Parts: sequence; structure tokens; C-alpha cells
Amino acid sequence: MTAFHHHYTLNWDTIFPITIFKGSSPKLKPLKAGTNINTLILNQTREVSISNLNNKIKIPCLRKIQRNKPLTISFLSEGWNQYGYKHLEVLRESYYEISNLGGNLLVIVQAGYEEVLEMAQYFNLPFTLIADPTNQIAKQLGTYSEEKAVWDRVAGITEDVPVPATYVIDKKGRIIYHSIDEDFTEPFSPSEMLGAVFSAANNIPFSICYQVAA
Repeated sequence: MTAFHHHYTLNWDTIFPITIFKGSSPKLKPLKAGTNINTLILNQTREVSISNLNNKIKIPCLRKIQRNKPLTISFLSEGWNQYGYKHLEVLRESYYEISNLGGNLLVIVQAGYEEVLEMAQYFNLPFTLIADPTNQIAKQLGTYSEEKAVWDRVAGITEDVPVPATYVIDKKGRIIYHSIDEDFTEPFSPSEMLGAVFSAANNIPFSICYQVAA
């Protein structure tokens, strides 16, 4: 497993863990498997792709990112500290498996465009990222709410962040797999996510039994 360099400028504290669940305040109601997200609005965000770094005003389009393939969508926040570093590392290692299975990966980052661009260049990330500093996409998917702040429940969170969430959507834009880690205690399973990508790519109904070695 490749370790990330700790001098990277995003505001991630890689030492401070997120392990303590503080309370039982109201949780979110994120979208889950069975929901269609073709109406997802991305026009208030910016797309980042190291294959097209000169286009700094690129507005993302879900259909173009998906390219008629299964699409894995995963959130990432600079306020997740150690959890965020590990999450990005797993996504980077999973990307080639996703691609080999016939899918695409989109990572939605809660950070400004320049920060996300720097991250893409620094780590030479091969997949598409979207800069979503104000959680516009997370709000639509129900993984963020101002009224149900994560930092009010979870020790180690000091910023207004979305919860970790990873989805696989099929070619028709329907969610067939979701992993929502509201307590920051159960990161998504790469093998289950890859199983969903395989199912969608081959038009097979997804079952949690379908797992692919990550």
C-alpha cells in the first residue's frame, strides 16, 4: 500500500484519529440503493481532471463522466483528517479494478477548485474529481445537512463536513450499491463496491454476495 506524503497542503491532520462516537443526535437520511439520480445537479461545481488541466472552467456533466458505464461516486473531505487519507488511498488503489471491470470513478471533494487541482496533480490521480466546497452535491444525496452537523456527534471532526459515502450507479443512473459511514467506524468495502460494478457492467442484479478481490 502506497503511503501519502504528509507535507501535502490540504488541511488534513493525518495523526489525529476519528474513532470516538460522542452521542446520538439526529442522523442524516442519505439516498440509498434503488434511487435514481439522473436529476443530480452539478452545475454549481467544477470538474478537475489531470488529462485536461488547461480547462479551468470545466462544468461537470454526469452523463459525460459516466460515459454509459457503471459509475462509482465517492465523497472526500479535507475535514476527515486521518480517515480522509486512508479513504483516498483505497479509492486510488481501487480505480484500476473499477476501470478493468468496465466502470468509471468520480470523487467529489469538499474543497476549493485550486486545492482539488493541486491534489490531482500532486498524487497524479487518474480519475475525475469534482470540487464541491459548499456541499451542493452532498446535500442532494443527503450526505450533508447544516442542521445535523457531523462535528456535533463525532469526536475528531471539527469542520462542517459531509459523511463518508460511496455509491455505484448503473448505466441508467440508478443506485445499486451504497455505503454510508455516518459514525466514521465502517469504511466502505472495496470488494463489495467492485462486485456492484461487475454486476452493473454485466447487467446482473447486484447481490452483496458478489464480491471482487480488491
